[in-house]
Amino acid sequence: MKRKFWQRLASTSAVLALVGNLAQADSLADALRLAYETNPSLSATRAALRAVDENVALARAAMRPQFSLSGTANFAQSPAFDSTVTDTYSAALNASLTLYDGGQSRIAIEAAKQAVLANRAGLRSTEQQIMLAAIIAYVDVQRDAAAVQLARNNLRLLEEQVQATRDRFNVGAVTRTDVSLAEARAAGAQANLAAAQGMLAASNENYRAVIGVAPNNLAPRPPLPPLPASLEAAEAAAQANHPSILAALYGERAAVLDMQRARAARGVSVDARASVGVSTGSSGSSNSVTITGAIPLYTGGSLVALVRQAGSVLERRMAETQDARRSVSQNTAVAWANLRVARAAIEANRLQVAAAQLAYEGTVEEARLGARTTLDVLNAEQEKLNAQNSLNSAQRDAYVAGYNLLASIGALTADQLNIGITPYDPEQHYNQVRNAPATDLGASRTVDAIADRWR
Repeated sequence: MKRKFWQRLASTSAVLALVGNLAQADSLADALRLAYETNPSLSATRAALRAVDENVALARAAMRPQFSLSGTANFAQSPAFDSTVTDTYSAALNASLTLYDGGQSRIAIEAAKQAVLANRAGLRSTEQQIMLAAIIAYVDVQRDAAAVQLARNNLRLLEEQVQATRDRFNVGAVTRTDVSLAEARAAGAQANLAAAQGMLAASNENYRAVIGVAPNNLAPRPPLPPLPASLEAAEAAAQANHPSILAALYGERAAVLDMQRARAARGVSVDARASVGVSTGSSGSSNSVTITGAIPLYTGGSLVALVRQAGSVLERRMAETQDARRSVSQNTAVAWANLRVARAAIEANRLQVAAAQLAYEGTVEEARLGARTTLDVLNAEQEKLNAQNSLNSAQRDAYVAGYNLLASIGALTADQLNIGITPYDPEQHYNQVRNAPATDLGASRTVDAIADRWR
């Protein structure tokens, strides 16, 4: 008996645990974590940044000694009457080093660093876009699920209205026209339900595309994070922190350095070369050290063209910085206005929902007493449904507008949203490769993994 009791208890516990897991809702933080960890666009941008990190290593490598090993083998045969074969072998260790290049290599390193910073800002911009897309996908599913539920409720009420109208027609209380009106509205409600279900299916697929999994019993959305207190505060934060502006500024600084490097290319350069060789010939061995200095006198106009080109690029970068500032300022103002409009719409729609509910209830009662027609009841029901959908949409719009405002000031990243995840650290890879280490740092394993994926 005791064994059966404990078996039943274990089975019951397992069932309750299963039900609990099925009923567990996905939160907005869950969705944001999944998007942050698995979204392919974000992964691609991170990989692109790691590739840009290598430019610092490449620029630094140009300032270091370069070594190479060379060898030759020569086989020579004398005329046929002698048939003597002579073999000659030689090998040499060669080294080269740029002693002075007018600062070109040093400037190239600094320009590469600025490019890394610009691409880090670009990564933040992509991260913000993915976070915002995930939030929109989340609330769109909730909005459309609520619209489907409202459409179902409306269809149920209209079907009850059709049956009630038919009953009243059977006792002569209404005309056939009233029955047709009720049936037409019920058919329209069925079409509206199908449309709402289609919108929900599309939102579900968008959620899957952005976050990587299908939505599962989404939890109520949490309150908005703290927002700027005024438009002026929002614009000041945007100008200081928005990744688009930061990326443009770093790009402008890189262009200044490229201009300096183009000018330095017209100066003196000094290279050193050394060679240690051995040979089977009469010379036996040979050692040499050569120091070469050069200054370009005429290059067909290429060096001057490079300076002009760098100047034009710098001018473009400066214009892009101004454009980024204007665009961010505009987007911030628009996001602020949209938030205010959406909040006002929520208040108005709440009043509309309350009034439409009272009007519907009053119209139903008056119709029961014969003071209202079937059409009046149907219109009141439609007004109530429209008001509820409008409130649902306004709440969604206000929520998205709040996060849009955070994105416009550069505050929609994983670390600032505090979603319970360790953010991706671009410094880690940069610190591994910036000094141009001779090891591959696991690059061969990465290449092998990519090859296996596409086999």
